[in-house]
Amino acid sequence: MKNTLKDNILDYYQAYRLPRRQLLRLQITQQRSRPLFGIRRWRTFWAPVVIAVLLLTVTGSLLFLEPSDPPENVTRLIREVAYNHNKNLDVEIRSNSLDEVRYFLSQLDFSLIKSQRLSADTWELIGGRYCSLLGQFAAQLKMRNRLTNHTHTFYQVEQPSDVTGINGFSEYYEKGAKVNLWIERGLILALAGNNE
Repeated sequence: MKNTLKDNILDYYQAYRLPRRQLLRLQITQQRSRPLFGIRRWRTFWAPVVIAVLLLTVTGSLLFLEPSDPPENVTRLIREVAYNHNKNLDVEIRSNSLDEVRYFLSQLDFSLIKSQRLSADTWELIGGRYCSLLGQFAAQLKMRNRLTNHTHTFYQVEQPSDVTGINGFSEYYEKGAKVNLWIERGLILALAGNNE
């Protein structure tokens, strides 16, 4: 009887077949190296997909996020500071001594302070006047920046209990003025200058 092609192929491959013992060892080795729960498969297929989705989500949220607005009473304060600054009223007392300005502005319910943020090397007091912020008596001091020779207005007002949301040192822009706000020793301090 003549062997068919199929029989010849089967005979050929059975001659090179692994012994049963060696075949079992290979199967055991393969099962040990197989990752638990198909982790290798997850890493090769799903990991890049998950990373791409996360990147798109973060990028999209950064593009469409707007900085949060300050609370309404802080916004009102910023507007009043910018308004007073832009009026550019002259000082009622002209002096570079804070003690003299403090003495002249004796109707304030608080004592004027030297801010730690405004060093005497950079800032020179020109004088001061009364103004109103948030419906309270406040001080408006004119300051000259020695480095730029620009005049700024520096405000001090007692912090009302209902004014919150001034955290650290904040910078705002309102009606052509740059307004920096911070709290120091129980006072709200604001420095306004032209938006240069």
